[in-house]
Amino acid sequence: MTLHLNRSALVSGPIGGGSHGFPGTSTSLDIAAAGYVEREFFVSGDAVSYVAAEDWASDGQWSVTEGPTARFTTRILVRTPTDPSRFNGTVVVEWLNVSGNTDIDVDFGHMNEEITRGYAWVGVSAQAAGITSTGGSGLGDGVVGLLTWDPERYGALDHPGDHYSYDIFSQVGAALRAPGDVDPLGGLIPTQLLAAGQSQSGFRMLTYANAVHSHARVFDGMIIHARGGIGAPLGDGMMLMDPAPARVRTDLDVPVFQLITETELFELCGGPGPTSFVAARQPDTDLIRTWEIAGTAHSDAYSLKILHPQYVRQFSDIRDLAALFPIVNDGPQRYVANAALRGLRQWAAGGAAPTSAPVIDTADNAVLRDRHGNATGGVRTPQLDVPIATLTGELTHVPHNGATITFDAATLTELYPSHDVYVTAFSDAARRAVDSGFLLPEDAAILIADAQGSDVGR
Repeated sequence: MTLHLNRSALVSGPIGGGSHGFPGTSTSLDIAAAGYVEREFFVSGDAVSYVAAEDWASDGQWSVTEGPTARFTTRILVRTPTDPSRFNGTVVVEWLNVSGNTDIDVDFGHMNEEITRGYAWVGVSAQAAGITSTGGSGLGDGVVGLLTWDPERYGALDHPGDHYSYDIFSQVGAALRAPGDVDPLGGLIPTQLLAAGQSQSGFRMLTYANAVHSHARVFDGMIIHARGGIGAPLGDGMMLMDPAPARVRTDLDVPVFQLITETELFELCGGPGPTSFVAARQPDTDLIRTWEIAGTAHSDAYSLKILHPQYVRQFSDIRDLAALFPIVNDGPQRYVANAALRGLRQWAAGGAAPTSAPVIDTADNAVLRDRHGNATGGVRTPQLDVPIATLTGELTHVPHNGATITFDAATLTELYPSHDVYVTAFSDAARRAVDSGFLLPEDAAILIADAQGSDVGR
């Protein structure tokens, strides 16, 4: 990638100290056991804002001009292999989600198993809320931004507002490619940078791809994860309601991978209509792939089990999300996300494009479901093709979290009269998913072992 960006940010750190002794958004996962280390750095520079040059249309060809410039100091979290020889050359640069008025590393959670197989990961505090928020989070009254949470550690941070977020994100990427005196990657030399964002950050990633990438050309590929049918503003706000729908522009020079759960099809942006993802569907191209993952939800049990202990450690007053673990969706999103990340890495390096997937079946503004209540069509996984539960991404108990409804004993006996019947069917489905590119071989082995150790059919 040849950089167009001619602004250079200054990296300082690693950062330590503070009243808590650990960084905000520090992962709850034992990454040390996976051979990884987490460090934090500050990044300072002058960021530009962007202004729409004309009315934007649904085709995503969104033109912008540069607006005012402002000084910034933000922070990045960096997770890298402790053994440099394990580094595969790819850095995942995640736009940290701030829908809870604090920085959240959602995509690291979903993809951590694949990331810790040799990637580096960098989480960017691109938006102001993660730094300046003083409360008002739906996660709990104690959830605040970095400045309020630990002023001793973060007193030097200065975010000029979300109009500058896109260029801040670009400048972090540029600093990873061409570090100055302080190298946040610790001497690791990246061969590619992949940008990623989930949900609120996924909306921002769509706008980044459509409006900003051609100005900066920092990233070699992008993951737009769990967005609705629209993008994000160039300034403040979560969603950009016009144009609706909004699609990925088809003239990009790097691959873009959209990962979509059942929730985004209709529910996330208020139901059927032009803001739904269904309205924004578009055909795959040589540089665009979209996987709609059947049986998955915008937020799920796996993600919550990672994020909840992270919140509890960081904040004094937090909602008890643990009560949701047994009832929300516990589908296969993370495994498909792992496959998508590896597929994008190979694709961005000049390899074959990932498999195209059918869309989830819909009609009359609803997801079509089989006799077990599971979605038909879309990316197929063994949990859907050899089910032991209804896995839905639609509102059941909690908005955007779907549900897991385990089959009763009679249904399980009807489907799987013996344990061998279940394990054989599950293993065959897992191999089909591997052959289709929707599941990695090592993840299939984990799932098959889980099926073998289960009580289904016993």
